Amino acid sequence: MPGLIKKIHIRGAFRRMSLVQKFSAAVVFLIFTVMVMVNTLIITHQRRAFKAEMEGNHRVLAEKLARDVMELLIFVDPLRLDKLVRTTAQTPACTYAVIVDKKMRIVAHTSRKLLGQTASGEMQRQISLAVERREGTVGEISGEGIREIIIPVAADYEVVGAVVVGFSNDAIEAVIDTNLQGLKKYILLISFLIMGMGIGIAYVLARFLTTPIQKLKGKMELVQAGSLDVDTSDEHLVPCHDLFGCGLKECPAYGRKRCWTIPGTLCCGTQGDPYQKMCECRRCLVYKDSCGDEIGELVEVFHQMITRLRDSIRELEESNKEKTRLERLSALGEMSMTVAHEIKNPLNAIRGAASYLKNNFEGEVLQEFLSIIEEETRRLNEIVTSILRYSRPVPLKVQLSDLNKVVRDTVELVRQEAMENDVEMALSLDERIPSFSFDAQQLKQAFLNILVNSLDVTGAGDTIRISTELVDSRVRVAIRDTGAGISEEALSEIFKPFFTTKTRGSGLGLACVERIVKDHKGDISVTSTVGTGTEFTISLPLWK
Repeated sequence: MPGLIKKIHIRGAFRRMSLVQKFSAAVVFLIFTVMVMVNTLIITHQRRAFKAEMEGNHRVLAEKLARDVMELLIFVDPLRLDKLVRTTAQTPACTYAVIVDKKMRIVAHTSRKLLGQTASGEMQRQISLAVERREGTVGEISGEGIREIIIPVAADYEVVGAVVVGFSNDAIEAVIDTNLQGLKKYILLISFLIMGMGIGIAYVLARFLTTPIQKLKGKMELVQAGSLDVDTSDEHLVPCHDLFGCGLKECPAYGRKRCWTIPGTLCCGTQGDPYQKMCECRRCLVYKDSCGDEIGELVEVFHQMITRLRDSIRELEESNKEKTRLERLSALGEMSMTVAHEIKNPLNAIRGAASYLKNNFEGEVLQEFLSIIEEETRRLNEIVTSILRYSRPVPLKVQLSDLNKVVRDTVELVRQEAMENDVEMALSLDERIPSFSFDAQQLKQAFLNILVNSLDVTGAGDTIRISTELVDSRVRVAIRDTGAGISEEALSEIFKPFFTTKTRGSGLGLACVERIVKDHKGDISVTSTVGTGTEFTISLPLWK
């Protein structure tokens, strides 16, 4: 149980470490492990090399001794034999040196008290084996840790004796350890230097890798706190036209960054929205060069997520505003419809009574006032009808139609009035527009409402231009006049129900236009300058 608790504490401490500390610890542990393994391999290999070299030198030494004592054994020169034995014994790790004659008597030994004695039985057996093979032998004396080299001494084909040299294995290891001390210190110094460099490089690399993650963490904390106003800019982003030298200025992404978030780009033909082309864009050099590594891609994905979240929230807020507006309009429409129904019958009665009086009674003053009552009753009836039409919209009757034909027919309805007011009607239609599905009658009503407003604000010599244009997968209809224009204050109010700048009118014309356009999933915008004119632009999708 204590061991388990200790293990849990260690694991918890490791989890609490920062990413820089974890990465640095992992790199240091890896370098330490590699250095230990490399140092062990180097020292082991060098130890084996030293040992093999010493063993080779020992054999050469024994063979040289055998050559030097050959003549001395023949002529029996004890003093010189003793000198050769003692010189040999001075070799590091040498324990003893023995020279025997052909009768196995010891004629020279590092221990002089053994002179004249007969070699031991085991030594005699090893010497006999070496003489029989006519080559030196190497053996281990069990229990004593002695490595014994036996070399027969021969004059021509006659063996005159043998040389026996013993080396202590412990002494050999001690000599090797002494020789390795310098190498170990050198390797240890290099290991510390590499370890220090490794720690420094690991820390710098860890900081380099974790800095963008730390920034991302800070932004995520802001989002967690409820703030979506995080900075999504990135100095590493590369515009695609800079990287590829692209000259397609008509491309929506030309001169802009994050081309993978822009719909309708022209990289490989016209591409769709970002959701459709994202898989293709992730393989693009622009995306890879802008994001860099996986961490950069993670940061970029976060930025895109925040951007889309902001857009979604903005769209939701606009939808809520639109919903609230529609609810208010619905309530107002219900009330208006009820009031309009109640007013319409008395108006018809008043108009009928005025018409009866006008037809059955004479008198100039009476006829004048009855005409006024009749005209104003008719105008009130039109206002009530407009209110009913706005409050109870007719469902779209969508069918395949020619938009240019609808525009021509609408212009013809007001052309006579324009000619009478000396207003020029200029028509410019894009013949590339194909037939598509829409409610021809309602769009005609929308165009007519705009044209009637344009005629009201234009005078003699002014011009009303009507144009159609195919732009990508949408149709744009523009109606521009050179009339009086709309003030900046009124411009933001013109689509609101019952708002009007005229002295006569219901203020529902442009509100009906906006509703019809939105029912067709389109957009309407207006630009105006006082004294210069006004332009209404309607954009409609091509429904099949």
